[in-house]
Amino acid sequence: YKVTGRWKNYPQNVHVAGEGEPVCILGAFFGYNIGECEVWSTRLTKLEDTLKRWKLGRTTLEGKRHVAQMFIGGMTQFLTDVQRMPDQVKSRLTKILRKYIWDDKHNNPVGLAHLSLPFDQGGF
Repeated sequence: YKVTGRWKNYPQNVHVAGEGEPVCILGAFFGYNIGECEVWSTRLTKLEDTLKRWKLGRTTLEGKRHVAQMFIGGMTQFLTDVQRMPDQVKSRLTKILRKYIWDDKHNNPVGLAHLSLPFDQGGF
């Protein structure tokens, strides 16, 4: 098939995904021997670009909370449900969130564990 472009009754020059090549069907990635982190890399890059644009504005801490819920939660929710989120991606996502909330500062005024508490307990 690779040489002639023909095989039995298949249409000519149809792309057949190889081993290790993810195929996106309805937002979920399928394939044999695909890396879980590779599936997430485009989503995380898109998320980082979105947050960079939001950093240009002067958002308050509450505004950043809404942005985090809308974009970080919204852009990852479906893919987490259908693919699961590897630990490497989870730690990278936490790092992206921390950098966005605290404007790339190394010494954060409030720990991320405290921010994760419910709102009525002083969380974010």
